[in-house]
Parts: sequence; C-alpha cells; structure tokens
Amino acid sequence: MNYSPKQGVKSHGLPHDPFKSSTVPRPIGWISTVSKEGKDNLAPYSQYQNLTWDPQW
Repeated sequence: MNYSPKQGVKSHGLPHDPFKSSTVPRPIGWISTVSKEGKDNLAPYSQYQNLTWDPQW
C-alpha cells in the first residue's frame, strides 16, 4: 500500500480510510509464576484497544 497525502485520503485504494480506526496493543505488565517443580514463567500481559475518531456507522 502506498499513501501520499498530496493525492488525498483515497490514494491508498482501500474502501475505507485506514487512519480513521485502528487496533493497537497496549502492554500493561508482566505476569510471573513458579510451577510446583520450581520452574519460572514470565509472560507479558497486554490488552488491545480499538482507537477510532470517526466510526463508519
């Protein structure tokens, strides 16, 4: 996809403007656990947030 602001918002060729809404990951923290065998586990915890300022409906 090629986007040129000089050509206007329809220059990307998509049916809807991709800059009006997007989904972005939001890292929140790390979750750590230890198994009964003493094995450590560290995993990222995140939430996806939908950002929009001009919904299609």
